[in-house]
Amino acid sequence: MKKFDKVWIGAILGIVVPLIAFVIFYFVRYSDLSLGEFLKVYKNLGILTHILSLSVLPDLLVFFGFIQMNYLKGARGVLLATFLFAFTVLIVRFV
Repeated sequence: MKKFDKVWIGAILGIVVPLIAFVIFYFVRYSDLSLGEFLKVYKNLGILTHILSLSVLPDLLVFFGFIQMNYLKGARGVLLATFLFAFTVLIVRFV
């Protein structure tokens, strides 16, 4: 089962899981707005970065799951994806 202990698998999961969390948040709370309107409204309100930051929280489950299974390379991939999300939040914040 060590075939899943790859950095790229962890990175892909680390990117996909927050995106899924963001989409679930959008559909549960604001499905009456289009995605473009949702992004524009919350960017103007200044809380889009907060929502993006909170969508990374489910990565903790993936990260600790990899650690529990002793898939340390996969955990590195999740950590890499988390840093990419942090960089993305910084870009969104200051652009």
